[in-house]
Amino acid sequence: MSLSPSLFSVGLTFQCPQCDFAVIKNGSWFQVVSHYRCEGCGREIRITYRDKIAIFQKHAHLAMPPPGAR
Repeated sequence: MSLSPSLFSVGLTFQCPQCDFAVIKNGSWFQVVSHYRCEGCGREIRITYRDKIAIFQKHAHLAMPPPGAR
């Protein structure tokens, strides 16, 4: 499965695995990021491709159809 471009401009939520602090970023951010510093606990959090797939699958219902699609 790939990361759907239809979610690149949609706010997606990821919870820190250490402290459960939620970060909300556009799908395009998740596409390129490999790690970030959690604002809740201050730890460096790694986001693997497997994590990204799970995030995109969780938010698949928010995907916008491409322009002109029915």
